[in-house]
Amino acid sequence: MARPFPFETPIAPDSLIDRRDELSRLHLAAADRVHVRVDGPRRFGKTSLLLAHAANLRGTGWRTVHVDLYGVTSLAEVCGRLASAYTRSGDTRVRAHVDALSARLGLSLSAGGLGISLSPRRDIPPPDMVQAAASELLDLPRATFERDRRPTLVVFDEFQDLLGAGDGLDGLVRSHVQYHADAAVYVYAGSHPSLMRRLFADQERPLYGQAEPMQLGLLPMDETLLELHERFAALQQSPGSALEPLVLMAGGHPQRTMLLAHLLHRELTAREGGSSTLSGARDVDGIALADAIVAAALTQTDEAHQAVWDGLSGGKKAVLAAIAAGAAPTGTRAAAAYSLSRATLQSALRELGRAGLHLARDGSTWHFVDPLLRLWVNRRGQ
Repeated sequence: MARPFPFETPIAPDSLIDRRDELSRLHLAAADRVHVRVDGPRRFGKTSLLLAHAANLRGTGWRTVHVDLYGVTSLAEVCGRLASAYTRSGDTRVRAHVDALSARLGLSLSAGGLGISLSPRRDIPPPDMVQAAASELLDLPRATFERDRRPTLVVFDEFQDLLGAGDGLDGLVRSHVQYHADAAVYVYAGSHPSLMRRLFADQERPLYGQAEPMQLGLLPMDETLLELHERFAALQQSPGSALEPLVLMAGGHPQRTMLLAHLLHRELTAREGGSSTLSGARDVDGIALADAIVAAALTQTDEAHQAVWDGLSGGKKAVLAAIAAGAAPTGTRAAAAYSLSRATLQSALRELGRAGLHLARDGSTWHFVDPLLRLWVNRRGQ
């Protein structure tokens, strides 16, 4: 049985909440052969959205490939990820191309997609061989299109990590993509807004202006609440008045919404058996139950929040603490409270804003990307 509230892994296409507008835009872009850049923080449902988009296109005869570039450190590793993604597509014609490439170049492309290597006679393939493999793998959509006229959707997930795999790799990608015309459409997805802007909004970069930007936003509250009520009803469970405050607390954050719904479902299931998952909150309902669920979520995410906090400078910690408390992050009161100059706080806020990992701005108001991090910052040390 499928999990009703998955929060650690991408969601199945038929379990998406809303995202109709985004799917429609992606479909129109594919029909027009327009490449798209999808930006959004981690755990915002980019992969789930793109899997649903790929499923829709496969239903119309497209070939689809999803290349995860998270953490790649070299062109050889990029080749491995490409080969692995094409092999996983299940298309025998594509698999034949990859096998032929391996035989022709004398390469063994790792099944895990972690890199390429020669036969046991050598440990590291020479650069010219890696370059040749990369070029042929990047040109696979055109090669297969010339044989069967089926277009390919290629999703590059965590595309910004290409910057850490070697100089000029975005130029290498562009040098092939620009000749694919009707053969392929590319979606470049990334979770670091500043790095994605560097790749696509810097006039000096090869991919400048090469993809239509799409910002993945928050889930709509009304539709989210309705969808979750329907899922609980399908499970024959009644969340009562606990669900609405949980949805409001999650603030439209996709992963945090599903995490809180999962913890509520787990508690309701435990109560059906006469037990509880919540220490000291076995008999509470409504807002008190929602508060207990949030406390459980904070306990579950404590280590991750602590790791974020430990990696920040003093100025950034002060800015986050001020915003979490509802105060002006660069005002005189914040400067006095944290014994820092206003210039230091202003610099820290600019850096946090550019990175886009923890803070986002709505007009002139700054808010946390992760609502649980905001609560954790407010309650740290308690």
